[in-house]
Amino acid sequence: MECQFKPRGTKKMKKNPPQKSPEGQKKRVSSKKTLPVRTMPPRIQIFRLARIAALLKKNSCPTAERLLKEYESLEFEEGKTVRAKYSLRTVYRDLDALRNDFGCPVKYDRANKVYYLEDRNWEFNCPAQLPESAMLALIIGGRIAEDVFPDPVRARISRAVDEILKGNSPDFLETTLIRSLKVFAGAGAAGGESRVFAVVFEAWQKHRRLHIVYDDMKSGVVERDVDPHVLFLYLREWRIKAFCHLRNAPRTFVIDRIRNAWMLQETFTPDYGIINSVTLDNIVSFDKLKNVKIRLAGDAPKFAKANRMHSKQTVRRKKDGTWMFEIPEVAAEVVVPWVLAQRGDAVPLSPPELVAAVRRGAETVLKKLDAADQTESV
Repeated sequence: MECQFKPRGTKKMKKNPPQKSPEGQKKRVSSKKTLPVRTMPPRIQIFRLARIAALLKKNSCPTAERLLKEYESLEFEEGKTVRAKYSLRTVYRDLDALRNDFGCPVKYDRANKVYYLEDRNWEFNCPAQLPESAMLALIIGGRIAEDVFPDPVRARISRAVDEILKGNSPDFLETTLIRSLKVFAGAGAAGGESRVFAVVFEAWQKHRRLHIVYDDMKSGVVERDVDPHVLFLYLREWRIKAFCHLRNAPRTFVIDRIRNAWMLQETFTPDYGIINSVTLDNIVSFDKLKNVKIRLAGDAPKFAKANRMHSKQTVRRKKDGTWMFEIPEVAAEVVVPWVLAQRGDAVPLSPPELVAAVRRGAETVLKKLDAADQTESV
């Protein structure tokens, strides 16, 4: 429920008199155009100021006593503060810091004894104060994003990371350390044409319907409206799991095959049935091979452990010293290229469909090599 009230007037008051806050301190008047140069408050105070700002933005109309209780609850949130003794004086000092250092239009309603925002559009613009572990995680996340996201999303994430780091002084993150951190997570992940990816990304982020021109490689190029519920990266390709209004059912779309995309005005509510359907075991709609068994040698066991194709796959060493890779079910489109990439260190044993598919793949490679040799000799 929103807090509604009328500020209390007074008959004897002249124009713009100096007012005192309920804390008994004089309000300092800041410039309307520019804010005074400020030094960054301690990290613990930043968390308190953020909590006040959040309550004010929700129009909760907190009392000073309510804010004091919020401070005490911060002690029990891991990583926020150390145990400290707070009082109402702490609350009043923090409110003054919000007013004078961050231009917060917080007012006090004497009749109801609550605080409120005079301007609901005010934003608490304060650089995050992060511990070293959080800053390191931020740097690593930014490096991964640079490798797996296409532009312009990559650039937006990079700018956001830089902006957060501006407000921190990470002594351990020297220039040499940052430059020596190399991440090749996506290994050239395909996201389609950058403008298309940006439209799809924004529609997913804002829960907006998309109109796309899609090449499904079977029916050709088809236009349709879709609601993008899930955005995910699989086999170096960015995809969306969306509700397709043409088929009236959920479908997976590879963003690299979207020729064009427009964000529509219609919005949608995220469907957790669709969201939860995207798992490692059910990530694509290919037909699955059951009870896959592959004998491994050389470096193949190491690569099998690193390449998860199913949540219940196993890589175990047998008594005779050989390795066995067992997968409950997996699409041929996923496992056949992996077997061929092991250059003979992975030999499929079952099912027969997998053995035949790998043989066909190997024979195709041999035929093309022979054809290339004949062309060169001519």
